[in-house]
Amino acid sequence: MKTIRILLPTALSILALAAVVAASAGAAADPVLGARSFAAPAGEGFGTAEPSTIFNGGDPSGEVTRIRWSGWGDPTAIGYGLNPIFKPGGGYYRKPARIELRATGLGKCGSRRAYTRLEARVPKHPGGKLGKWFSWAGAKTICKPPY
Repeated sequence: MKTIRILLPTALSILALAAVVAASAGAAADPVLGARSFAAPAGEGFGTAEPSTIFNGGDPSGEVTRIRWSGWGDPTAIGYGLNPIFKPGGGYYRKPARIELRATGLGKCGSRRAYTRLEARVPKHPGGKLGKWFSWAGAKTICKPPY
């Protein structure tokens, strides 16, 4: 009886440690969004897993904030966030618009498992219907800089 009392906490500790190790290994295997080098030096989000913000490092339309992803790690991951969009006569609308992102091409950027393509669609005005899909920054891949 005493042996069981001593072994039970030890067994539970071992199981808890195994669960932490397994969760850490899974997180390390998560793909990233393209390569860090895709964005200019002031950019962010590229080369990281499930970024909540991405930014090319250029003009405001190259930034998406408050991104919520679904299906991360699947062949296609979908994200929704907010993005400044151009007004027809120039400049940007005061209110950012909803944007839909589609990360595909699960493969490798260098040695890292990554989504290699990113597409987006935005409305013509905030609150409008989402338009057609386009390649992010006109790039065929987000594994290397578009410039």
